[in-house]
Amino acid sequence: MRLSQIWPLIAAPLFLATACSYQGNIDKPYTQKATWFSYVGGDDIRARCAPGVTEYRFIYNAVYDEQLRTYEIKGTPGGAAEMTSRVQVGSGLKSNEISISLPLAQFGWNKSVTNLSISDMAELELGLKETGAGEPITKGARLRSDDFYWVSALCYDGAFVFNGWKDVEDGFEHLSFMPFLLAHDETGIEVNSFRDVGTENAARMGQSKAERQKHFNLEVGNNGLLTGFSFF
Repeated sequence: MRLSQIWPLIAAPLFLATACSYQGNIDKPYTQKATWFSYVGGDDIRARCAPGVTEYRFIYNAVYDEQLRTYEIKGTPGGAAEMTSRVQVGSGLKSNEISISLPLAQFGWNKSVTNLSISDMAELELGLKETGAGEPITKGARLRSDDFYWVSALCYDGAFVFNGWKDVEDGFEHLSFMPFLLAHDETGIEVNSFRDVGTENAARMGQSKAERQKHFNLEVGNNGLLTGFSFF
């Protein structure tokens, strides 16, 4: 069965009222700061999702201040595609590239572009089916910026589906698509592997108020992120 046959077409968009809408250029530091929540929610993908389009976005939040990984795949249903992998380490700070004249230049993403064949895409979509990503199944999941989570914003042939997965006891072994994405990531940046960071309260112990306010929670609603977000 094709993914388009099992994904419900849920058209009502859920925009984050407290953030700017993402329009592209996530590589720019100011774009990431202003539109990150919209980017995570896949608002732009939802808006242009149409028949004949395959567009997937996956984000691995491996503790926001430690490592972010994003994967964007664009193609056509049943066809080949192109995957752009991005990795940001330590909020993008590269200490050996600090420039006084260009103070934002040291922030950014390591990026690679990979071509995916028809068979590659079939392998990925099998993993998505096994994971259940073709339906919005994660309503109520709370995603902590200082923890590990995956999100997927998927458009396949006119159907948009969003999910966000919290870590479980064994990490993310239940996400069948994860090994595929990491195997085709050519950035050369080692993955910040899952570890238990404890509960919110335990993770906040010993931190100053300013440090606590850097962190935020997102919550998965009905096929999208809920409007708004909360800081610790």
